[in-house]
Formats: sequence, C-alpha cells, structure tokens
Amino acid sequence: MRVIPIEYGSAEYEEMLVLRRRFLREPLGLPLSDKDVLGEEGQHHFALQTEDGKTIGGLIGKPIADSGDDTVQIRQVVVHEDNRRTGCGTKLMAEAEGHLARLGFARFVLYAREESASFYERCGYQRTGESKELLGLLHVRMEKTNAAGGG
Repeated sequence: MRVIPIEYGSAEYEEMLVLRRRFLREPLGLPLSDKDVLGEEGQHHFALQTEDGKTIGGLIGKPIADSGDDTVQIRQVVVHEDNRRTGCGTKLMAEAEGHLARLGFARFVLYAREESASFYERCGYQRTGESKELLGLLHVRMEKTNAAGGG
C-alpha cells in the first residue's frame, strides 16, 4: 500500500469521488453533488493505493485559515470496506499527516462520526468535547498536534 498526493480533478480524484459517494454518502441516502465538492481545488488530496495503482481510500486536508497557518482539517476519510481493519486506514492517516506536516501544518482537527472516534483516538487524536450535527449525524470534534513539526 502507498499513500500519494493527488491533484484535484485528476483521474485519482475521480476515483476518490466514487469511494466517497459509495461509502460516505449512499449509506446515508445522500447524493454527492457538485455543491459538496465546491472549494476542493484549494485543498490537499491523498489517495491510498494498492501497489498496482488501484485507489482503495483517501482523505482531504483543508487548511483552516482562521485557526492559524499551521492548522488543517482532515475530512472525507474513506477506506473501501474490503480493506478496513487491516491497517490501511492507520497508514493513510499517518502518511497523509506526515506529508501535511512537511508542508508546515502542525495542528490537525477533524469531525468524526461517533462510531469512528475510537479509530481516530488510536491515531493520536483527542476529543475536544465539542460536537456538531453534520449530514444528520452527530460528529465529535477531535484534535492532534504534531510536536515534531515535520513528520
């Protein structure tokens, strides 16, 4: 498995949209519309791929300007259901965070569905106590600081 940065609008990005639609939106009965991807051209995209180049997961890092130049929100984390509980998600998070840290990000925030929060805790995130409803589901806010400042 490898984690690679991908370009907005690329073939790999389109593969990510398929995964997001199938595993993040359809289970909630929601489409993935053009409105849902607005602004993603200015964000950092990562794909989790098999050695033969098949995209099986990914995530987005969205810089949060009003929280300081070193803060990025991790969002749209997805791993194909056939590859869950195999270490793929942990690898995706660690390598994407490392790449983002090399770009200067030291503080990572995310909103996790309650059923996924323990995964993020194993990745070093801590609950902040804040929560909000997103897509009709309660999400808990979590944070992680990269003390190494460069991965």
